Amino acid sequence: MRRLASTAFAIATISAAAVIACAQTAPATSPEVPTGGPAYLNPATWNSVTPTVTPNIVYAQVPRIPNPSAAASPNPGTPNGIRPALPNTGPAGTMDLHLDVYTVPSDKPTPVVIQIHGGGWIRGDRPSSSRSFGPFFAAGMSVVAVEYRNAIDAPAPAAIEDVRCAMSWVKKNAAKYNFDPNRVVTWGGSAGGHLALMAAYAPASFNPPGCTDQPKVVAVIDMYGASDVAESLTYPGSRDFTHQWIGLDLPLPPDPAPATTPAPASTSANPAAPTATAAEPANPDGMPRPRRVAPRWAEPTEAMLARAREVSPLTYIHPGLPPTFIINGDHDHTYNPTQSYKLKAALDAAHVPNEEDIVVGGGHGNFSPAENQKGTILWMKFLHDNGVLP
Repeated sequence: MRRLASTAFAIATISAAAVIACAQTAPATSPEVPTGGPAYLNPATWNSVTPTVTPNIVYAQVPRIPNPSAAASPNPGTPNGIRPALPNTGPAGTMDLHLDVYTVPSDKPTPVVIQIHGGGWIRGDRPSSSRSFGPFFAAGMSVVAVEYRNAIDAPAPAAIEDVRCAMSWVKKNAAKYNFDPNRVVTWGGSAGGHLALMAAYAPASFNPPGCTDQPKVVAVIDMYGASDVAESLTYPGSRDFTHQWIGLDLPLPPDPAPATTPAPASTSANPAAPTATAAEPANPDGMPRPRRVAPRWAEPTEAMLARAREVSPLTYIHPGLPPTFIINGDHDHTYNPTQSYKLKAALDAAHVPNEEDIVVGGGHGNFSPAENQKGTILWMKFLHDNGVLP
């Protein structure tokens, strides 16, 4: 399951409201809605459909896999706006994985958006509300929001395998929820953007047992996700949480420093894990705030780089991949923004339909309202132009 596929080219909670967010300095102009075009391209329609919600469905029971890299790192905290944790129903050492289903009225099967939260693969869960899903509902699409194992629960590539298992659940339950299993869109931001890409690009070796029957992914919406995880191991903004997720080393001991104030009690899934030294309000994209003193990591070994390439979307670029929409800020300090440029170049070389929206002055999450609206219109139009939507 962890076997590397051939590389075609050499070469990132989250809260749902933040999947389309990011700070920027230049004003944005929303694309004009074509006269006579689809109503869902008009923001005035985005709150016009109220979905039926079926929350907290257990789609899999999976093992918790010890990950010393995450356990030895500070507790990343819990983002705002996510579902509260639920009691586990399985035996010790296992974990229930949940998903939330949002369906819309339709007399024929609906396209399905698989929403994947971010949080650096180390924290987060499904969003507690569906307010950012409105454009999809207005377009007659259902949404499935997916929980996966964070790094403290299991190292890479468990999160990818979990998303693949959720996709298999969608196909298996298509008739029950009026899904069209031949029109599945993967969508996520930050780590969720990376997982949205891997859900669509990775080979069948990432499918866990019992989850081999996959639906057809017809498009990917990648919001500032990592496409080159090997680079993320050394980039300052992503180095810490990427090492934790890869799970093959430990942070070096910090330099000795005098104690200041007592550390707060840990809320980690591992009570023995160190706790961050200061309150960390959630970033809008679900990522923890940068810590004053982050753990230090040794240079990646060849084994770590191999694992990182194994879980990198750039490893699996080839002709015939689903059309891909990419959005990123050109001042992203969490993931190197050049990763998005490399992804687009590779997709262009493979003749995979794609579009890139670069937010001038934008960072990692927290786009302005104008940029939010512009980006949403662009990706909805992209889905229309590529035959996903009428």
